[in-house]
Amino acid sequence: MKHVTRMALAAPLALALAACGGNADTDERIVDDGLTEGVDVDVPEVDVNAPEVPVDARGTVDYEQTYTNTDAAGGTTSITLGPDDDYTMVKADGTETSGTYSWYSDNSRILIRENGENMVFAIAEGTLYRLADENADPNSGRAAETTYTASDQ
Repeated sequence: MKHVTRMALAAPLALALAACGGNADTDERIVDDGLTEGVDVDVPEVDVNAPEVPVDARGTVDYEQTYTNTDAAGGTTSITLGPDDDYTMVKADGTETSGTYSWYSDNSRILIRENGENMVFAIAEGTLYRLADENADPNSGRAAETTYTASDQ
C-alpha cells in the first residue's frame, strides 16, 4: 500500500517538474516595422564604470574637492565643495558664485540654492551627478552633461 501512495504522490511532482522544464525554442518571427534603415543618433559618451552613489556619501566619500563638467560647446563649469558645507561655482561664462549647501537626510545628496534655482547633486567617489530634482534616482539616468568629475580623477 505504501508503494501505491508513494506513486500517487510522485506523479504530480513529476508532472510539475516536466512543466517547469526549460523551453529552448525561440520566437523567430520578425516584425517589419519599417525601420530597416540605419539611424544616425548622437549619443553622449558616458563612462559605464561611473561610480555608484553610496548610501552615506557624507560619511564614506572624500567629497571636499573641485569637480568640473565640460558642456557640448566646450565651456567648463566647476564646483568646489568645501569643509564647512560651503561651495564655489564658476560657470562656463566666468560667473562665480559661492554659498553654502544643505545635505538631504540620506547623506548622499546635496542642495545648492542659487538665484532662486534649486540644484540637486548626488555624491559618489570622485563624481557629482546633477539630478533633475530631489525625487530622481541618484544611480540612474546619468548623462555626460550632468556628470561632474573631480579634477584629480
